[in-house]
Amino acid sequence: MLLMAVQSRPDANEPQKLAQTIADMALRYVVITSVDRDDLRDGGAQHFADCITAIREKSPNIKIETLVPDFRGRMDRALDILTATPPDVFNHNLENVPRLYRQVRPGADYNWSLKLLERFKEAHPHIPTKSGLMVGPG
Repeated sequence: MLLMAVQSRPDANEPQKLAQTIADMALRYVVITSVDRDDLRDGGAQHFADCITAIREKSPNIKIETLVPDFRGRMDRALDILTATPPDVFNHNLENVPRLYRQVRPGADYNWSLKLLERFKEAHPHIPTKSGLMVGPG
């Protein structure tokens, strides 16, 4: 039996709640991440941007890193949104080497992920752009 979760819209109050929690904790560096939101027309990029804006309003000296999904099929729209409200560090994990990519990340595309990192870096050469790899999957 296949069960599929019905995705809901992102919580419109989440950016403010997140920003308040971060301010209350007096954090200096945060990483914002999410599950893939392939159900959204922008892959969730606007929600990332809303969170970045809210956090900066409450904590202007904070550094914000985004660990984003691959925005599969929505890269142009997502990058346009994140160009208007960029993070301090842009991160998208490749997680594995090309030879094992399909086994470890079924449904993902190594070259697409590289292109996402490359396109963000081209638009924002001054913003650190990074990725991560798993060591010893399994």
